[in-house]
Amino acid sequence: MMATLIFLVLFFLGLYLALRPLRGPREPFPEPPRREELLKELEVLKEEVKSLEGEERKLAMARMVELERALDGWRPPEPRPFNPWPVALALGVVVLLGVGLWRYTLPRLPGETTVTARAEARELKALQDKAKRTGEVADLLAWGRQAYELQAFDQAAEAYLEVLRKDPTNIEAVRRVGILLFMGGRLEEAQMFLEIAQHADPKAAEGWLFLGNLYFQKGQAKEAIAAWERYLEVGGEARERVEGLIAMARAQAQGGMDGKTVYQARCAACHGAEAQGGVGPRLKGNPILKAPEAVREIVLKGRGQMPAVPLGEGELKALLDYLSGL
Repeated sequence: MMATLIFLVLFFLGLYLALRPLRGPREPFPEPPRREELLKELEVLKEEVKSLEGEERKLAMARMVELERALDGWRPPEPRPFNPWPVALALGVVVLLGVGLWRYTLPRLPGETTVTARAEARELKALQDKAKRTGEVADLLAWGRQAYELQAFDQAAEAYLEVLRKDPTNIEAVRRVGILLFMGGRLEEAQMFLEIAQHADPKAAEGWLFLGNLYFQKGQAKEAIAAWERYLEVGGEARERVEGLIAMARAQAQGGMDGKTVYQARCAACHGAEAQGGVGPRLKGNPILKAPEAVREIVLKGRGQMPAVPLGEGELKALLDYLSGL
């Protein structure tokens, strides 16, 4: 609301500045009532000066000059030519200001983020409206998939839970609810949903990936490795990343305690193998890493969609040392 008011004030100010040159100059002061008398006197002097000589002629001419100067102040000034550049410049500033305010300050639509185009957010809103209007499972799934794709996880959870209310056997909804519960740090509930979904549809690579992540969050390295290997067996696309996770998990199971190993085992699944970001935010170059106590707090207690990560003191110290060098 405040951004809109600021924009309107600046818009009208710019419009005033743009149109001001069109008003033209005004007369310096209003025409006096004696103008006609002065004009008549000037005409008489012009005739009389022709017949005057000497000092009288000088006095008459001086009076004529005085009258002409007085009358000159009452004549409208010459019109100035119109210059379009100030108008164009002022309007250009107004347009740029309006675009900037619209792009960076107007409230975003649900599902719209700094990396999500407004068109995609509008499409999501249309799918949401349709799903809520019809209540059909197909429409709810379309809404849930789009919300999940755009990382509008609150909407995705709402859509998939509504699917389960109407069709409790929908495996896609069971799996996605399990993934969303995992992202919210509700590991026990997430495990139940994901295990049910993978038992019913063992070829769903996405489910094995997150089930492996969940097991690893719980410190169950053996089960995590088995889940990630199933992910590779069913043709999961992130082969290199998951192979790295398996290698790191095995290294940790053998006693590896270096920071990179801890990161790959506990963090890479969400933040990327190179800390480039994924489901979780980018860590490489992230300013938060300059505050290790804040990072410690987030890791141990979780924040937002990130669940708490149970780490021993040795693992945590190694991880913080590794993160500080990213």
